[in-house]
Amino acid sequence: MKKIYFTGLCLLSIMACTKETASPNSDPDSIPESDAKLKACFTVSKDTVSIGESLTINSCSKNAISFKYDFGNGTQSSEEAPVFTDQEGGAYTIELTVKNEAGDTETFNYPVYVKPAKEHYFFPDIADGFSTVSLETGINIANNTYYSLQLVEDAGTSKFYYSEIDENYQSTSNYIADKQFNSNSAFLNVFPSGNKNFHFSRTLADFYGTHEVTYNNAWGFLNGINSATKHKYGCIADGSFYLYYGAKKVDGVYKTAIERRNSSGDAFEEFINPIGDADSMLGDLILTESGYVAFGAKFNKNTTSPSISGYKPILVFYDTALNVTSHIVLEESVLDTKINSANDLNGTFHLEQLTNGNLVCYGNGELIITNASGSPIKTHYFEGTNNNQALLALGDTFIVSSKEYLRKFDANGNSIKNLKYKGLHLPEIIEKEDRLFFIGGYSHEEKTRIFYGATDKDLQLIDVNK
Repeated sequence: MKKIYFTGLCLLSIMACTKETASPNSDPDSIPESDAKLKACFTVSKDTVSIGESLTINSCSKNAISFKYDFGNGTQSSEEAPVFTDQEGGAYTIELTVKNEAGDTETFNYPVYVKPAKEHYFFPDIADGFSTVSLETGINIANNTYYSLQLVEDAGTSKFYYSEIDENYQSTSNYIADKQFNSNSAFLNVFPSGNKNFHFSRTLADFYGTHEVTYNNAWGFLNGINSATKHKYGCIADGSFYLYYGAKKVDGVYKTAIERRNSSGDAFEEFINPIGDADSMLGDLILTESGYVAFGAKFNKNTTSPSISGYKPILVFYDTALNVTSHIVLEESVLDTKINSANDLNGTFHLEQLTNGNLVCYGNGELIITNASGSPIKTHYFEGTNNNQALLALGDTFIVSSKEYLRKFDANGNSIKNLKYKGLHLPEIIEKEDRLFFIGGYSHEEKTRIFYGATDKDLQLIDVNK
């Protein structure tokens, strides 16, 4: 069911009376009192708004003791001056019915238009029969343009591409590699030489690995590595070096793994740590004032079905030398019965620290907020959410993507605003010039397509075509 909520800034006066209809811009007080024993009248700030944009309705009715607004979408209000927001979009007629002490009624209505989400987006051309999914989005710091790591598929092929997007949302693409097995996430690290190091997840129900490919700055192929014993989720800068994090299989057990590489991409040091007797992995790693914190999971990798069981998210704390100081198992998770395949470990995992010190963990549709020490504060689970979603910290607030919705929360995980943006996949939200840019995915005739969109920091959609 669609919902409309309205708030206003400047008022466009619209009014009606019992025996004489006034001009939409007329002053209600100019109507003779003899003609205004009961009047149905309201003003609105705009007659066109965007989805998620608030609009205020103010009553200018006379001699009314009750109010009933019908918003044309199945919702109503008995408030005198209601505030509504619509999450669907379309043309609506708002109707007000007022009643006086004698039981007489009068009505007034006025049309408004709520601009749907799709009217704010740019839809790139995709050939018929092809699906395109953005596995990662970022900014090329060399030219300040957006880039996307994309999986492009048709009936017979599945290939990875690097696509750069200019200010007019036109793209240029370079082939990277053919897809191997299942892949739902990717990342890119660009070395000082300009060499581009790509990583793509590579899983089956009982297989947990990574596909790594490197090109030089002229797009000449340098090397490719397929690993059945390592799975990498990302990397962060470490001075002039880089820390790649994920999991490594040692003596038949997957353990949390951090790999230090030099500026040429050569690995020269590993930090391998078990979490008890279980298998484990690190899905994200961040730098803190006292060292590092990683968000991941512990689980049992089985030789029979289900191939994954006993899944629980974890936080792992490191000192500045990458020694593990402690770890916490987030027992509040609801994912233990939902994760049963290595394919479920194939996706994006996010960890952010807010300005008040709280940690925000997000993966497989589950959002967990803890304090700086890892003690849980609040959890949310978004049913049906694909594990290719975004988390962006904004000071003491944050935004996540989920199935069809962008959601903003305060530092303790309390909801501030939800926006029905209509996407299903959204790996990253990129903050640039006060805009939050994203590449979303949606279903179209049994194929997956992408669109480019943006909001402000209050989750108000911005028309990227202007």
